Amino acid sequence: MSRALVSRLALAFATVAGAPAAAYAADTWSDPHPGVRRLHRTLSNQNLNVLVVDLCAPGVSVRATASNERQRTVSSFGALVGAQAAVNGDFFSFTDYSTNGPSRSGGAGWGGADHGYVAPVQFGANQVALPPHEGTGGVEPWAREVVSGHPTLLVGGTRRDNNGDSLCTARHPRTALGLNAGKDKLYLMVVDGRATGRAGMTCDELIAQFQSLGVTDAVNLDGGGSSTMWVAGSGVVNYPSDGNQRVVANHLAIRAAGSGDSPNCPVRRYEASAPVMEAPAELTSGEEAVVWMELKNDGNVTWDVSQTRAGTQDPQDRESAFFKEGNWLAPNRPSGADHSTYAPGMVGRFTWVMVAPEVEQTTRFDETFQLLQEGVTWFGPKVTMSIVVHPRSGPTEPDAGEDPDPGADGDAGVDPGEDPGADGGGCSTGAGAGPLLGLALLGLRRRRNLRSP
Repeated sequence: MSRALVSRLALAFATVAGAPAAAYAADTWSDPHPGVRRLHRTLSNQNLNVLVVDLCAPGVSVRATASNERQRTVSSFGALVGAQAAVNGDFFSFTDYSTNGPSRSGGAGWGGADHGYVAPVQFGANQVALPPHEGTGGVEPWAREVVSGHPTLLVGGTRRDNNGDSLCTARHPRTALGLNAGKDKLYLMVVDGRATGRAGMTCDELIAQFQSLGVTDAVNLDGGGSSTMWVAGSGVVNYPSDGNQRVVANHLAIRAAGSGDSPNCPVRRYEASAPVMEAPAELTSGEEAVVWMELKNDGNVTWDVSQTRAGTQDPQDRESAFFKEGNWLAPNRPSGADHSTYAPGMVGRFTWVMVAPEVEQTTRFDETFQLLQEGVTWFGPKVTMSIVVHPRSGPTEPDAGEDPDPGADGDAGVDPGEDPGADGGGCSTGAGAGPLLGLALLGLRRRRNLRSP
């Protein structure tokens, strides 16, 4: 086994009731799919697998079982919904494959009610919730994908004492789910049991494993012969105690496409990089020029024609002297995205027309722009392009000390020492319709040095 994949760590797990004090583990980490890390951990008498899912990675989303998709093995469900990984879900009835707690897929609910011994794990648009099992508030209206389990293991980093619960005090194969404090990392754990070298765990032992990974909130899901973890390209990666996969009522699957939205990320991230832009170094009053720029979407939100725009800066939302009526969205908003959508990871283009203002003598204009999501935030580097405008009668001599062509010795752009977001935070208030994604204009080059699209 390669040293790159395996690190042998002496893990001093906290002593819990009835559990051994310290154990040595061989941990093997791999990255089977974008945004998904897999940990295979072996102890002297244990074998467990953990998926660490970055809910904010491009293309990552959660998919639970719909009512008409119940009564499948984990691998069958994963393949059915085009997932990259899946585990089993809630406790269930073998008679009709109904679940003990609430289940939901695509916003359509089924299964049991939210009672005092069930914790519904809820995923929705930029929201994740895991209430403790004694709560009976039901599933939130925003929740789209839901699986349930019991009992609660961790709440806000505090261990729950479940030693009066016979489900917890005996060692069993286990499936469990955890979240970090920011709820942007999902942990799916499957512990094997009922075999030599695979003893299974108590709830306290399960808690110690979660705590060693930095999990703050966790719940026990269905276990025993139901415990199964499937990863696309690898198949079933654990040892189901029945000797094969069990048909179960519901499941939790992970889609990890590598690009696109991450709808269950609790934080919407707006980022941009790798800009290229074409703009003129000189114009004559009244002359028009087409400007385009391309930037890579490094965030986790899709840019679109109605929400993604470039805005004026320094000062923010100023009216530009180069405003072209009928082409610009507003005097402080030159353009939105050229095409309908640019998903995370894609390069988006923005195009507009500039018309040079009237001047009586050759004048340099410094035009600064930045990306914004209208009504949400400004983001990315601010870029200043310097354009020399000549009067209609022709160039004039600049005033003493003035440089009419500031780009002659290099590219216009961001000062390398400048913090691009220093003045760009907060909500936008400028003219223009709807929420907009701002545009980071970086690396403006003189026309003779420009890259072609």
